[in-house]
Amino acid sequence: MRRGIRLAVVVLAVWVGLGVFMGVQFYVNGTITGKPVGVWAGIDISVRRYLVYAFLTFPVLWLCRRFSPITKGWFSAVVAHLVGLVAFMVLYAVLRTASGSVLDRVTLERRPVSLETGLTVLRSTAYEQLTMYLSIVMAALALQYHRAYREREMREAELKQQMAEYELQVLKVQLHPHFLFNAMNGIATLMVRDTKTAREMLLRLSELLRTALSRSAENEVSLREEIEFVKAYLELEQMRFGERLRVELSIERRSLEARVPNMIIQPLVENAIVYGIARTRAGGTVGLTTRCVGGLLRILIVNDGPPAASTRGLPGGSGIGLSNARTRLSRIYGDAYRLRLDKRPQGGATLFLEMPLRAIGSTVEVPA
Repeated sequence: MRRGIRLAVVVLAVWVGLGVFMGVQFYVNGTITGKPVGVWAGIDISVRRYLVYAFLTFPVLWLCRRFSPITKGWFSAVVAHLVGLVAFMVLYAVLRTASGSVLDRVTLERRPVSLETGLTVLRSTAYEQLTMYLSIVMAALALQYHRAYREREMREAELKQQMAEYELQVLKVQLHPHFLFNAMNGIATLMVRDTKTAREMLLRLSELLRTALSRSAENEVSLREEIEFVKAYLELEQMRFGERLRVELSIERRSLEARVPNMIIQPLVENAIVYGIARTRAGGTVGLTTRCVGGLLRILIVNDGPPAASTRGLPGGSGIGLSNARTRLSRIYGDAYRLRLDKRPQGGATLFLEMPLRAIGSTVEVPA
């Protein structure tokens, strides 16, 4: 209803405006040629004339919509519009005559409402009717093609968004079996020498999986939630490694409200343990630092390891954790992130992650 009213207002405004313009021109031409017509009389005659066009615009628009070349094909559309053109010309002559806006070319007096006047209008304005009809049709087709183009763009954008969300879900699902496999492998190893601790690890693992699955539908969570999950994971790993695994956390308070991809830090910490701590008999330290710097959130993960420790996951590597993280970060932030993994001369590695700083529930930066 609103769209119909808006269309009617636009159509009437266009034709009335054109009628006023032509009425003023009629007055000016009459003055120049020595056949003066009052300005208001000229506007009255022209507006009546163009109101006929306004009335006839609506059936032409209906015909364009009913026999659109986009949906019906060009042949049916051309046939329909040929019939429509004939009806348009006849109706114009009838309505123009009935409106009393037909003037005698010599005396400039209004011609009487009669069949003769109607036939005169039909014969003398045929070219004008063709031009006006084609103008209306071309304007309607332009709007139809524009609307179809916009709808196609919207469908493509929705499809791209759905595909991106689907890819994110696949990537998150990929993390769960990877995490589960590593944890279960550690529990199986521990079962041989410490059944009690292995049982505790199994219970702790079930809690972690329950938490992970409950958040699996979320693409982003607060850093506070992510850190709590990482702490629970580190507690699980400390049961496995005992004194060999030491943890150092340095979490800036205001960074806790930042929004981060779900399960983005845990796989990176897991890499630090698997490719660093687990490869040294004496174990080592895993450090996790978060800071807000300007409009960026910086996360630093440092781990000890042997000087010859594997750097799987470095650029060009094949580690699931790092390659998965890069893909997910790219899907969410585009190029507005940095992820780098460097060897440390004394052994182990340093992972540097930087992403846009956004608060939970908004797209603005976290205030200082």
